[in-house]
Amino acid sequence: QIFHHPQMQRIKVAVKDVIVPFLILLGLNTIILTCWTAISPLKWERVYTDARDDFDRELNSNGMCALNSNKDIAYAVLLLIINLAVLLLANIQAYQARSIAVEYSESQYIAIINASILQAGIIGGPLLVIAGDDPTAFVLVTVGGIFVVCMSTLFLIFIPKMKYLKKWKKTKRSSPRSISLSGIEGIKVLNHPKGDELELKLLRSEVGRLKRVLSEKNASMDEITGVRESLI
Repeated sequence: QIFHHPQMQRIKVAVKDVIVPFLILLGLNTIILTCWTAISPLKWERVYTDARDDFDRELNSNGMCALNSNKDIAYAVLLLIINLAVLLLANIQAYQARSIAVEYSESQYIAIINASILQAGIIGGPLLVIAGDDPTAFVLVTVGGIFVVCMSTLFLIFIPKMKYLKKWKKTKRSSPRSISLSGIEGIKVLNHPKGDELELKLLRSEVGRLKRVLSEKNASMDEITGVRESLI
């Protein structure tokens, strides 16, 4: 909304603005996973390695969940496309909002989070394919990717807020008569990409209004002067 209405100085993000996209994404993932589980669930397989003892017995084996057929890969590809599209869209919107400074300066942190998740997916995806035959390496890459995604999200969401809260408490102690803004809804936009153009438009509007007021004052003064001259 703010890109199409640059004159907005404060916007309110309602619950439905956040919950609707979330429910759509959650619903799509749930439907695909439910269909996958009901129609063609994964099966447990144990694959024996080539290592054998002197009596031709297998020494090592790897157990894993495998696809029933190659057609089942369509479910995984569909999940990947949906979630990757949402991630790319989030990165695009974060880039578009890079010049908008809000009260809590969250735009840059959200952009870093999205970029971190995208980078983890780009690097971790090929590594998972390469390490697919080695269970130890596969688990290590998987755990590392999950750790990077979760920690980057949690740290960049909560640590800036903790710093802001600490700074706010310090400011409140130094200025006990400070005015509370907790009753104001929405996030105040401090800087906008079209700020100069908007400011020029507002100044022109103000100049026009002042000119109209001045012309009305002059007309009133002329009328008063005419009445006075007629009385004299």
